[in-house]
Amino acid sequence: MKKIVFLILLSLCSILLFAASGNSTQIIKSGHWIYDDLETLCMESKSEYFFETQPMTIGEMKFYFQRIPYENLSQSGKILYEKVKSFLNKNDDFFPNLELRLFANIQVNPEFYYKSNPNVDWSFNYFIREFPITLPIIIGFSDYVTIEPDFMLGKNQFAANEPYNFTNIPYAGYQFEFSFPRFAYGAVGHAFDKWGVNFIAAREGMQIYNTQLGSIIYNRTFETDFYCSLNLYTEYLKYSLHIAEVDNTKFLYLHQLNMIPFRWLKINVLEGSLLNAPFELRYLNPFMIMHQFGSWTQYGAALSENENKYYEEGRFCAYLAFMFEVTPFKNFKIYGLYSQNEILDFAGARDDHALSYPDSLGGQLGFQYNINLKDKGMIKTYLEGVYTSPYLYVKQSPEWSLYRSRINMLNGEETVTWIGSPFGPDSFAVILKTEYDSQEKWKAGIGYTFSIHGENSASSLFSQYDDQTNNIYTYYPTVQYNLANENNDENGMQSAKDKGRYMWMTGINTYKHQVKIYGSYSFLENLNIYGQGVYTIQIYNNEIFHCIELGCGVEYKLFK
Repeated sequence: MKKIVFLILLSLCSILLFAASGNSTQIIKSGHWIYDDLETLCMESKSEYFFETQPMTIGEMKFYFQRIPYENLSQSGKILYEKVKSFLNKNDDFFPNLELRLFANIQVNPEFYYKSNPNVDWSFNYFIREFPITLPIIIGFSDYVTIEPDFMLGKNQFAANEPYNFTNIPYAGYQFEFSFPRFAYGAVGHAFDKWGVNFIAAREGMQIYNTQLGSIIYNRTFETDFYCSLNLYTEYLKYSLHIAEVDNTKFLYLHQLNMIPFRWLKINVLEGSLLNAPFELRYLNPFMIMHQFGSWTQYGAALSENENKYYEEGRFCAYLAFMFEVTPFKNFKIYGLYSQNEILDFAGARDDHALSYPDSLGGQLGFQYNINLKDKGMIKTYLEGVYTSPYLYVKQSPEWSLYRSRINMLNGEETVTWIGSPFGPDSFAVILKTEYDSQEKWKAGIGYTFSIHGENSASSLFSQYDDQTNNIYTYYPTVQYNLANENNDENGMQSAKDKGRYMWMTGINTYKHQVKIYGSYSFLENLNIYGQGVYTIQIYNNEIFHCIELGCGVEYKLFK
């Protein structure tokens, strides 16, 4: 009996290890190198395709990739093209008649760190570091359905961000990440000759536009319990419906329309609604203008008397975003992003009360220029800036703000993420960076980042709660105006109005100058080493802090 069980297990393992994994409905995690390489090929061929919303299925990637004109590429561009083609088509010839496809892999990523100053936060933090052990398991049903959980072992955010942390390997009970798998999904779909469709149900990790400083619209660092995406696409038009369960009391509905009116121009429009209320069907209508529901008043009526008195609206947050990308000539692109969740109507009231409503908006602008070297090799240069106003993503209460908070089960510490920029609200940053890719064994880069951050953070804002008399949050300028008005406090009302109109960094600012050097070397296709060093000058309240960070790691995959 034991021999039979052993043979069954051995047979199952052999299928897991050697069956095909390249289903068209398999999705590739946001931030993977394949997205950068596909964008690089688009830049060189001076063409636009819809690679900005990640993760994507392999089938959708192939749909766009096969339209990139190979004959317009340089020698280094053709080398990159073959690399991408090999990745997208890998394993296609393994067991072509097998309807059930199974695959497993083991990825080992031990990393080690050093930081000289505990007063300066890590620059390569929990959301950037790799987990030391990851076990992806992929199950495919024909070419139309894929299920994949990536089981992992690693540190939670609190342990990873401890000032004297020196490795990503957990060595104490409170350090283990209890919330896993982080990357898990099911996907169905198919790409036809002229159009395609797919549906993805996953946990977290979606991103709308790939930037150097993190997307202000929707960044992959935003944690959710669940999200799903329905994507309908052609060569020139793509529609996406995204629904996210931020937690068990918050649902986010996003409708996204992407257009390519010219080969060199791409436009993206997104409308969203966040509800601090049970799931609703009316927000699923693809071309309904959700703002016309007036949900801020409908749900505001369900507030308590005190909440309604001071908040005036609630349980709802409207969200609007735009994106453009222009490729005026080969190897050069300009891109811009804009997002908002509150802004004064152009024809609306302009009294002091109306002016206490803050304009909650942000913008991002970037430039990328690539240089193809003669035979092989490529240099990429980036310049990008991001601005977020003091109350971007923020509403009268954290319960309907565009953020997520969860408690780590093993140590009781809080993990906070914003929907967009990792900097959160009240920030400004600029990055200048250049990278060299040998297209053989090694890569290297250097970058400089300057950032300013005001005092408005999740902890500083959402700790302002009046639990003595009114049981309300008091950080929002309009709430402060209403409180001052109730007490006939003219100075308080003026101060609240000024806060609503103030659009630069608040309070005592934190300034950072950072220089980063990084690189990697591949010994084999499944074995490489990487490292980085960061020098930071941080200025806060006339105090200057200097810090050196060092990090190195090894990546090994059992199967390449």
